Amino acid sequence: MESKWLAMVLVVLSLGSGLCDGCLEEERFALFQLKPFFEFIDYKFQDLINDDFVYEKESSSNCCEWERVECNPITRRVTHLFLNYSSNMEIDWYLNASLFLPFEKLQSIFLRGNFITGCVANQGFERLSSKLDKLENLDLSNNHFNNSILASLSELSSLKSLNLAGNVFTRSNPTNESNNNWMNLKELYLGGNEIKSLGSLFHEKEGMKFNKLEVLSLNGNLFNNSVFSSLVELSNLKSLDLSGNQLEGAIYTKDLNALSNLEELILDYNEVNGFIPSQGLRLMNLKHLDLSNNGFNNSILASLATLPNLKTLSIGISQCNGLIDMKDLYGLGKLEELTMASYIDAYTEADADAGCSFSLQSLGFFPTLNTLSLDGFNINETTMASYSRNNFTSLKRLKLLYCNVNKNLTRQEGLNLRSLEELELSYSSLPSNFIQVFGPLISLKKLTASDIDGNNSPPMHDVCESTNLQELGINGCNLKGSLPMCFSNLTSLKMLSLSYNQFSGNISALQSLTLLESLDISSNQFSGNISAIQSLTLLASLDLSSNQFSGNILAIQSLTLLESLDLSSNKFSGTTSAIQSLTLLASLDLSFNQFSGNISAIQSLTLLASLDLSFNQLSGNISALESLTSLQLLDVSNNKFHIPSSLRPFFNLSKLKYFHADNNTIHADDHEMSHSSTPRFRLSSISLSCCGSVGSFPKFLYHQSELQHVDLSNIYFKVDRFPFWLLENNTMLVTLNLVNCSLSGPFQVTSRVHSTLSYLNISNNAFGGNIPARIGAHLPFLVYLNMSKNYFNGSIPSSFGDTSSLQILDLSNNQLSGEIPEHMAMGCSSLQFLGLSNNKLQGSIFSGNFNLTSLLELELNGNNFTGMIPNVLANCSYLYILDLSNNSIYGEVPSWIWNMSELAALDVSRNQLFGRLPQWRGSASNLEQVAMADNQLEGLIPRAICSLNLKLQFLDLSMNSLSGTLPSCFKPGSVREVHLFKNKLQGALPNAFHDSCLLVTLDLSYNHLKGNIPNWVSNLSELSYLLLRRNHFEGEIPIQLCKLDRLSLIDLSQNNLSGGIPYCLKVSALNYAIEQNIWLRSSLDDINSSMSIEVSIEYTVKSRSYNYKRRMLQYMSGIDLSSNKLTGEISFETRNIMKLFTLNLSHNSLTRPIPQVFSNLKDLESLDLSYNNLTGNIPVEFGGLHFLQYFNVSYNNLSGKTPERIRQLGTFDESCYVGNPFLCGSLVGKNCSPVATPLTPKALVGNKEDHGFIDMDAFYASFFACYVVVLLCITAVLYINPYWRQAWFYYIQMAVDSCYYFVVDNFPINFCSGNM
Repeated sequence: MESKWLAMVLVVLSLGSGLCDGCLEEERFALFQLKPFFEFIDYKFQDLINDDFVYEKESSSNCCEWERVECNPITRRVTHLFLNYSSNMEIDWYLNASLFLPFEKLQSIFLRGNFITGCVANQGFERLSSKLDKLENLDLSNNHFNNSILASLSELSSLKSLNLAGNVFTRSNPTNESNNNWMNLKELYLGGNEIKSLGSLFHEKEGMKFNKLEVLSLNGNLFNNSVFSSLVELSNLKSLDLSGNQLEGAIYTKDLNALSNLEELILDYNEVNGFIPSQGLRLMNLKHLDLSNNGFNNSILASLATLPNLKTLSIGISQCNGLIDMKDLYGLGKLEELTMASYIDAYTEADADAGCSFSLQSLGFFPTLNTLSLDGFNINETTMASYSRNNFTSLKRLKLLYCNVNKNLTRQEGLNLRSLEELELSYSSLPSNFIQVFGPLISLKKLTASDIDGNNSPPMHDVCESTNLQELGINGCNLKGSLPMCFSNLTSLKMLSLSYNQFSGNISALQSLTLLESLDISSNQFSGNISAIQSLTLLASLDLSSNQFSGNILAIQSLTLLESLDLSSNKFSGTTSAIQSLTLLASLDLSFNQFSGNISAIQSLTLLASLDLSFNQLSGNISALESLTSLQLLDVSNNKFHIPSSLRPFFNLSKLKYFHADNNTIHADDHEMSHSSTPRFRLSSISLSCCGSVGSFPKFLYHQSELQHVDLSNIYFKVDRFPFWLLENNTMLVTLNLVNCSLSGPFQVTSRVHSTLSYLNISNNAFGGNIPARIGAHLPFLVYLNMSKNYFNGSIPSSFGDTSSLQILDLSNNQLSGEIPEHMAMGCSSLQFLGLSNNKLQGSIFSGNFNLTSLLELELNGNNFTGMIPNVLANCSYLYILDLSNNSIYGEVPSWIWNMSELAALDVSRNQLFGRLPQWRGSASNLEQVAMADNQLEGLIPRAICSLNLKLQFLDLSMNSLSGTLPSCFKPGSVREVHLFKNKLQGALPNAFHDSCLLVTLDLSYNHLKGNIPNWVSNLSELSYLLLRRNHFEGEIPIQLCKLDRLSLIDLSQNNLSGGIPYCLKVSALNYAIEQNIWLRSSLDDINSSMSIEVSIEYTVKSRSYNYKRRMLQYMSGIDLSSNKLTGEISFETRNIMKLFTLNLSHNSLTRPIPQVFSNLKDLESLDLSYNNLTGNIPVEFGGLHFLQYFNVSYNNLSGKTPERIRQLGTFDESCYVGNPFLCGSLVGKNCSPVATPLTPKALVGNKEDHGFIDMDAFYASFFACYVVVLLCITAVLYINPYWRQAWFYYIQMAVDSCYYFVVDNFPINFCSGNM
């Protein structure tokens, strides 16, 4: 015996001599030879975070301890390789199977999902047959292998399990190339291919021998009923899966019965409707049968009565009317699990009497049945009486899905569901007392109900009677009100979930549920504090998210067993100090609350794997988190932290994979240069988007090689080139966002093809030079590329045509020139958004071949394109936004544009289009924005425009030569802006906008419209800008304008309006911009593109016309009624025009004095009352109008003294007052001398004047002496200093000249005026 042990020790020692860190050096070397092809071979699957797989690099150098490698514990030889989804290559590649030869004791190879399309020539799996004689399991599923691989596989005679599912085998009999070497095979999986027939594969004489085959999976292929005859030789087959094929009609039982050892048969998702003969099935060993999702009717049940050993049955009935007769199945005495589905919708109450019905009482004949699942049945019984046999005593699990239970169902004595332990109810219509009907449910331990209308959900008081409940879940049932206090009776509860309801009030009813281990009451309307949960000390999981809880969270400090805590989206406030005692927490979410203060309490939670503190007001030292060595996900976004760009406080967090810190303050680390340590973490995702200046790129980024998502947008980097090394070092990088980072210099791409990058955004930087010519070849898998708002020049690289997956391409706002490459127009077949606006591109648009038929948005505005609108765009049937404005395109507007059924926005403004607007009979009814301004269009507006009535929001046909009237049928109910100015439209203002209650801007200026302004203008409740300048309108200004509360600008100038000014006009600034956006519904979840067509409004201010755009218009308010025939006095309600900026009433016949209340318009900047018949004085209070920049009251009949030159009035010259003969003062050249009145007594002639206390003789003498002294001093200074002397004479000359021109310019005018 001792000798045997000694021999064994010697064997182990001899093997150990070739070991290195626990595994053979030869095999260790072979594993690293596999790494270029299976990159994750030395990574272990860690967790699933944010719906992404998280891998962690193996820390051990012993390959036998790797998760993907299994070794023999004694010999340390590799026996199993788990390489599923371990390749980082997303393109088809060929495998060198000889790389597995060093693993001589290999038993299993799993290569699922690696994009392998075949084997290298002469290096196929046949190479393994000589050495790998123990290989039993080979999984090649979910790759791209085809029939050619089978000859190579057939040499592996030791195989017992072969999985070829999910490949591209297409031919009939996919194994014709193989020989009989698979005779040991027990399991064969061929599902998910396109195989039509097996031919003679399983025939012993002609095909291969599969005597030992027990499991055969052929699901998801193209087999028909003939496949059964190909399987008759498989006498040992125990499991057969033919689901998801093309089986149809009736199946002959003869071939099926030949499989006498069959225990499992799966035929779901076909179109089978029966068996021939109907009762001919003789599969005596069959235990599991799945016939769901076929075309069976009620009679199928009789065909199954001959299966005495059946334990589980799943069946769907699609042709059913009336009651299912279960007596046909009474022979299934061993049935344990029954799943039945009816595919006729019986969910709604209206259809309760139609479709398929089921009687629960009939189940009494199945004594062993413990699980029942019913889907889509009507249960129309009115009573649940005791049945003669068994009374459901064995039933433990009952599931009702989409069932319609009779509302009048009642219970009689004798019903026995006392053994029922689990009751699941989903999407069903139930009576309000259904728990009483099924009761008493004394053994019920688990009750779940989801998506049941609140009116029919389980009454809470009935639920409270099930005192043995351990799990209760009532989710998404629209339950309202507060929690009943009877909940305190459910003291056995361990799990409670009431999420997605509308419960409100407090949660005091839960405080006695001391056995609870999991509590989820998220997405309700609970409020108040959470003190009730402090007694639930056994809780391991607590979710209170998306409620309205408030106050502090001190109550949770007693829940020391918590492993998961979610308090997000509430109104909690205060500090996080209560968290300190929860040392077992692995997941903590405090996001979207109002927590403040520091986070020092969290540093004791060393088991935390996921921490979300985002959207709070937390601040302080972020280094408090450096002790959380288990952390994998950290989100501190939208707080007040100051985070060093080096991330030095997190260097020891070796498991950290996700770090998000958006919208904090990112600052440069002053100590980064003095610390040369490298981080232990290997991040998968980092997001630092916000603000701050950090200098160069942080050093830690140079040590990252596993990054998949990077967002460093809106951080100022002092870097003069693109960080292409991020792509070189991180071969798994998927998204890179460097928007607005102040990056400059040339843009560089990787030296080799990057196979994973799909999202790249470098917009709003200062990159210059040419776009790399090979960008498409080196980044071929891009889906999103945004290089807009830079300084790129040169031509667009044609290699973009190599990016067949590209959906979003934005090169706008650069300095690109040349034409659009034809290769790009052909190769980017997936392109949905193409933005080339505001460049220097030229030539014809898509002059060559074109394949961009998936386009949703095309923006080519602001270039130098010429030629006509290309007809190839008619092939873009999904085009949603088309912007060709600001180019030099000529020709007529093509009629096919109006046939584009999805087009929502069209802008061809500022081109050289000519001719008439085309008539059409297309599908343009989806158009929301139409802009064709500043072209050379002429003729009538066609009646076809009436098809836009439903959705049109924006119309701009201004600055053309359109004539005639708007069609009478044109009545756009949703329109918000109409710009038709500077055309030749005629006739009266049509009723087109009578019902346009959403209209904000109506600009019909510079046309030939006439008639009265209609009274229906009062219907335009949202109208802010009414511009009817320079038409031929007449009559009075309608008083209905006073009903428009949102008016900002009204311009009725240069018409023939008469009568008075409505005193009740209301005008004020909006103080916000009105945006007109069309949002693009992109297939990419994170992309929303919009189009805003902006039209400037011409308005006269300070006697000059200006064009104002939306951003400026929001601050504008004004009234311009000039150049009409208005009469009467000026009378406004001051409160209605308090925010008025500009008022122009010039060139009318207004009378009476200037209203003194104008002095209250403190925001007034421009006031023009010239050329009227105003009388009276100019109010001296106008001196208080501090913002007044333009003032004109010339050519009226004003009298009195002109205002003093003080404040703003001191800036206006005499031209503002000219033409008022009764005005006096220095500004009009008239002295305002006092006129003697008869009441003033004249002084007596010859009387000596009384000079008071002044001695005039002494005054004159002293004045003369001082004058002479000053004159002598000036003369002396000028004589001594020649520079001062020259300056003095220069100013004297200027004064003389000024006086001269003053006399010349003014006295002749006064003289002429006096003679007229």
